[in-house]
Amino acid sequence: MNLLTQTSIAVATISAVIVPPAFSQENATEPQSSSLSIGIGFPDTSEPLRARAGIGFGVLPDYEGSSDYNAVAFPLVDVKKQGIFFVNGASINPNNGLASAGMTIFHLTHTNGNSQSTQFLLGPFIRAHQGREQDDNEILKGLGDIDPSVGVGIFMTLNTGPLLFNLTAAPHDVGNDNDGFLVSLDAAYTIAVNNNFELSSNLSTSWADDEYMQSYFGISNAQATNTGLSQFNSTSGFKDVGISFKATYALSKNWIIDGQLGYWHLLDDASNSPIVEKEGSENQVRGLVGLSYQF
Repeated sequence: MNLLTQTSIAVATISAVIVPPAFSQENATEPQSSSLSIGIGFPDTSEPLRARAGIGFGVLPDYEGSSDYNAVAFPLVDVKKQGIFFVNGASINPNNGLASAGMTIFHLTHTNGNSQSTQFLLGPFIRAHQGREQDDNEILKGLGDIDPSVGVGIFMTLNTGPLLFNLTAAPHDVGNDNDGFLVSLDAAYTIAVNNNFELSSNLSTSWADDEYMQSYFGISNAQATNTGLSQFNSTSGFKDVGISFKATYALSKNWIIDGQLGYWHLLDDASNSPIVEKEGSENQVRGLVGLSYQF
């Protein structure tokens, strides 16, 4: 057991080396060892810092559940040091918000004899939400605005080869002094076609509590009076399920172009809401094309 000092604080890491039984002389393959590292703080890593910034142009629904679409432009940001921290900008996934960031405080890494590793990371997570304005669509007039907010929660990531599983959970200010809660789960698979071209697919789902669901999909008695929509009480449950694809191509050492296309299907009370069932659509398509500079 080793006591390591990482960054400006002391962190304890337990490392173990597992060596399989020796092979017989008839087997020409040398025995390989495996290692397991568990610790509080940042894991040892040789991964470089990666940073990209640019702009994306996309087509998104006016609001979550809308059948009307708008062309939008927004900044693209992707900064990370694998296993240490990450900062992500907006994407086509409606559950990612405007931006998010996380930092590892607990890690578990297993490396087998072929130098392939599986890594579990846990740490604090910050997500910024864009909210919703009643001027975004005619059907929303009279429902009031949901202000932008920032919520602090946790993230958990399991990374094994081309597969990545990510769970995030954070509160969300939904107005009237209420904090809704949103949990999202993603499973991504990434392959490098060649040195310049990368493809990835992502399956995602999300769960939201009563406050979140009522704010975004419910219709109170006062809102029903203001809008003419039927009163609707929306309760906690799974909000959506989606699939998306991303293609990234390096035009040069520094310039990157990528395209994203995704489909999300609203579930349960989200799909039954009057602003979705009668005035919108439970089927949501999102896409963008972006250009960014890699530092």
